[in-house]
Amino acid sequence: MSQNEEPNKFKKIEAEQLNIVDKNGKVKLSLFNQDNIPPAIMDGVDFIPGHRQNDPISGLMFYNSEGDECGGLIYGNEIKEDGSYEAGASLTFDQYKQDQVVQMSYVDNNGERNYGFSVYDRPEQSLKETIEKQEEIKNSNLSDDEKDEATKQLFEGNVPRAQMGKSTKGDVSVKLMDSKGNQRIRMVVDENDIPKIEFLDENGNVTYKLPPNE
Repeated sequence: MSQNEEPNKFKKIEAEQLNIVDKNGKVKLSLFNQDNIPPAIMDGVDFIPGHRQNDPISGLMFYNSEGDECGGLIYGNEIKEDGSYEAGASLTFDQYKQDQVVQMSYVDNNGERNYGFSVYDRPEQSLKETIEKQEEIKNSNLSDDEKDEATKQLFEGNVPRAQMGKSTKGDVSVKLMDSKGNQRIRMVVDENDIPKIEFLDENGNVTYKLPPNE
């Protein structure tokens, strides 16, 4: 269709998956149902085979100019044989070649709910490279303790920096973390509507709080 042509108009479209592509056919956005969940793509490769494929989700996935997944919206629920359920939704925005740095989420496990907003730090190393190195460690001749230490070092830099939300206990909080992921400021209105603010050191010890005599 040329720039001056009238676009086709549809009153209703039914599809199990709908991809928006650029002029070269590269996918820029994918709208999908539970049976057509896209793989995790980076550098043109499904670098986490099977990821999400059995999850009870539908949604919308975003892709950058290189075709890398760079965030998305997923939502869904599952009812178990005993009648209990799990439900959730997540909107994420990913760092370039990495995992999400901003997330809004909702999780409901049979009535126990938590939801909120989170901000993360991610390392410069690409997520694809991290996953590949993790697999190398897993298949190496290192001892279990050495594998655990190597994996811990590999994921350094993946830390939460801020979280705001409501927990399953009913309290609403804002938590601010340092560059190592340690909570340093915690503001809470608990389930009994009691407010408090705490300042913590890097070991999690409260150094100052309001009200001071709680």
